[in-house]
Amino acid sequence: MKALICDEPGRLSVIDRPEPEPAPGEALVRIRRVGVCGTDYHIFQGNQPYLAYPRVMGHELSGTVETAPEGSGLTPGQAVYVVPYLSCGACQACRRGLTNACQAISVLGVHRDGGMTELLALPARNVIPAGNVSLDDAAMIEFLAIGAHGVKRGGIKADERVLVVGSGPIGMAAIIFAKARGTHVTVMDTRADRLAFTIDRLGADQVLTAGAEAEEE
Repeated sequence: MKALICDEPGRLSVIDRPEPEPAPGEALVRIRRVGVCGTDYHIFQGNQPYLAYPRVMGHELSGTVETAPEGSGLTPGQAVYVVPYLSCGACQACRRGLTNACQAISVLGVHRDGGMTELLALPARNVIPAGNVSLDDAAMIEFLAIGAHGVKRGGIKADERVLVVGSGPIGMAAIIFAKARGTHVTVMDTRADRLAFTIDRLGADQVLTAGAEAEEE
């Protein structure tokens, strides 16, 4: 199968490698969509300190099931999205349900090879049915979920005022879910085009321009 690998900062190659053999409890997923995250840019530019080269990037993923373990609830051909944070399931954090704080957490495309490949073998618990969500949209669930999680952790309520600093994809997700709770959302960013998008498309109530130009104004 083909994979796109970052050999070293600034260098990508398409390589052939054997198809993965799923271990017990793993599903085999054919990757159909891959989002390009800021993390991937950092890896390509050499600014990501948490990995070793060469590395197959990609953690915003959707695809279809090739094979799945019995009892997983997954079926061949089923559209799915991937939770790219692989936890051990045994440490204290995992036992408390805080898998994001796993002592041995491994992130696809960073600590281990990710989804810029044709097939990926993953723990079945990290493969989630997409239901009626399209493959395009399912590949965005990862960063949308981060914004949703931040809003939930913040415990914000209707009519409260919220400041979102940065209007990249995760910031946009925070805006969407904060507005869904009926809050007044102000967005701060250095880029006028992104700020305009948050007003026109996401319903932000107010924007603030950050940076040197804003200080001069």
